[in-house]
Amino acid sequence: MSTASLTASALFLAGLAASCTGPLRTTPAPGDDATVRLMDAARAHAQAQGSSQRPVCSPSVALLTPSATSGRGIDLERLRAAGHPVVVWTVNDLPTMRALLQRGVDGIISDRPDLLAQAVRDFDANADGTPGDLLDADGLIDPKRFDAQGHRGARGLRPENTLPAFEAALDHRMTTLELDTVLTADGVPVLSHDPDLSPKKCRRADGSPLSAPVPIASLPVARLQSDFVCDRLLEDRPEQANDRTLSPEAVAFAARTGLPDAYTVPTLRQVFAFAETQSDAEHTARDPLRARNAKRVRFNVELKRTSAKRDIPPTHGDAVAQAILSSGFTARADVQSFDVGALRTMHTHHPELRTVYLLEHLPTGSDLKVASE
Repeated sequence: MSTASLTASALFLAGLAASCTGPLRTTPAPGDDATVRLMDAARAHAQAQGSSQRPVCSPSVALLTPSATSGRGIDLERLRAAGHPVVVWTVNDLPTMRALLQRGVDGIISDRPDLLAQAVRDFDANADGTPGDLLDADGLIDPKRFDAQGHRGARGLRPENTLPAFEAALDHRMTTLELDTVLTADGVPVLSHDPDLSPKKCRRADGSPLSAPVPIASLPVARLQSDFVCDRLLEDRPEQANDRTLSPEAVAFAARTGLPDAYTVPTLRQVFAFAETQSDAEHTARDPLRARNAKRVRFNVELKRTSAKRDIPPTHGDAVAQAILSSGFTARADVQSFDVGALRTMHTHHPELRTVYLLEHLPTGSDLKVASE
């Protein structure tokens, strides 16, 4: 890392640690805090639909540091005082993870579940000199105390949103598997961060490269899974590996269920089924703690937009909800999105599912209007 990068990182961490009381903080009156207003409206609407679950606020980590120009950032303490859980994305370095743990966030989403597991294991919440305050009696991360989420499975270790990525997240005992969904031409929720198969991430099953992006919405799920494999390594992720020997569980599941490759684009139901196999009798006998964690692991399922200008249709949320409900994961799955309207529709159609409000910027007037309608 360059000197400039180290300086920028140090400044960011200083701002993150001091953002409660630092000189940049401009504390709004309760009614003027847009993020609290958004989450208050979300909670009120969910409750009005019969939900007993509190929606989660999930901001970018950058929003927890007030900017030098506006002096405005998300007021974590006010959010938590109002009873809103806060899970921060995407954090991939130990110093920032430690600073956020000190700030008292409810969870962290990371491309590096190995580092996040280390940060949580080493955290001494009560400063008594003994780490592990967020672990249970068996040494697993206690989901009631902290939510450690593997971003797109384990994006920093394996190609994203694939069975091997979720295997890696389970290997590092994440409490939640975070993932993205889009719909195929026949309306099946499959895993992808992008609306298209990217030539940087995917190839044809015969090994030939993609000459251009392929819209997933143009492909029936059968053709998507038979013709394409998403195992390409990203240059900006030096720790990524796609060696099949590193992912024996994914390889075995693919062979057992008829998937052409461990890196075939999985459906949402197949991810649920894969996770369920990881806590069966065979796995319990082999590695009891890993199996115990897999048996209770949660899923944070994102509804992805097909374009920045297009809202997420209710059919997408309904298809995801149906996959969750029919798989028996109602109590273990959240639905997240940047689209406030899509989450409001989820409250109305499926109040039994908890929602997660992703924030890349402070809520706008339009966001607040949609949330309060």
